[in-house]
Amino acid sequence: MSEMPSLLHVASWVRSIGGVETLLAQHARADAAAGLKATQVSLFDRPPFGGEPEPGYVPLRLGGWSTVRAMRRAMAGVGRENAGALVLWHNGWGLPWFAPADRSARRIVCLWDSVEHFGPWLASVRSWLDGVICMSAAAREDVRRLLPDWPEERTQVLRVPLAAPAGLVVERTRGAELVIGCAGRLVKAQKRWERLVPFVAELRRLGVAYRIEVVSDGPLRPWLQQRLGDDARIAFLGWQDRAAYWQRLQRWDVALSFTDHEGGPIVMLEAMAAGALPVYPAIGGSLVRDYLPGLDARSQYAVGDPVAAARAVQAWAATTEAEVQPVRARAQEIAAGHRPEHYDADFAAFARRIAALPRVSRDGAGEMPRRWWDVLPLGVVTRLMPGALWR
Repeated sequence: MSEMPSLLHVASWVRSIGGVETLLAQHARADAAAGLKATQVSLFDRPPFGGEPEPGYVPLRLGGWSTVRAMRRAMAGVGRENAGALVLWHNGWGLPWFAPADRSARRIVCLWDSVEHFGPWLASVRSWLDGVICMSAAAREDVRRLLPDWPEERTQVLRVPLAAPAGLVVERTRGAELVIGCAGRLVKAQKRWERLVPFVAELRRLGVAYRIEVVSDGPLRPWLQQRLGDDARIAFLGWQDRAAYWQRLQRWDVALSFTDHEGGPIVMLEAMAAGALPVYPAIGGSLVRDYLPGLDARSQYAVGDPVAAARAVQAWAATTEAEVQPVRARAQEIAAGHRPEHYDADFAAFARRIAALPRVSRDGAGEMPRRWWDVLPLGVVTRLMPGALWR
């Protein structure tokens, strides 16, 4: 193609709170600045997190009661209105359902999670792809393993953008209690915040002096408060505005996670930028694998083991601030490589490269294939036939 086509971003959610949504907000600011005409399509956004159409933002407001046929019809309409676009499928949700009629010029799948998410389906959607984006070198290795003959020029690692405020201070004055910070949606799926309960129990058994700040919210909050609410050293603070959030990060000694799989996560980079020491499970295919083994052994623990997490925190508590300070400075240095302008430039260059390369994906100007389960609601299909999403 001689000219760069318009961009069509397709994602499950665009305006809600999460890492992918943070990336899409960055695109909303940067695509136009790079001279790229772009539209963002949300499958499931609803108020209060988006859901109302705006220029460049198309919420389809689908849900569990939407039939597969209705969803395909809605996405075919988006394809007609954006014919000839370079379509970016963020995390690939619904790609084989909707791609046959997306009328795209090229397609890129953006893998913002680890291989635990994309491993089961990436090879099955290869024929629909022209490019692959991932957010860590570890994930790129997984892509190479899953698509062994995929051309290197069609894969790009993008450094997830981190919009940290200027003047962050990593130095700490260690108090009597180690300040442990928790951020991210309070849910069981993927984030696994129910593990905070046995983690706290082990901290108590070890005799660690601690204070825990939870700066997030979600369905698990009442359950966690019921089990931990009698501990005055644990504060559930809810979502914070940007200024308050970054102020708290600079007071945390340790940033804690129990996640089972991530592509980043962005919250880990934010904590590192503010000098908080990450204590994360050793998940593969992620920035955890890229960065933490070289940062400090105490920054990782066995996946799914909150007792091991508590012991890692105990190891940090046993060190002096003078010993820890070089690790904090190194963490901030790592995070500094994720400036938004780096991401913007690398994304624009890769999008232009894929637009210039010959198309290798299947054409999307046809009709949607018909299947017997097209008349079923999405919630029924995903519950009874979860593999159908990738067929």
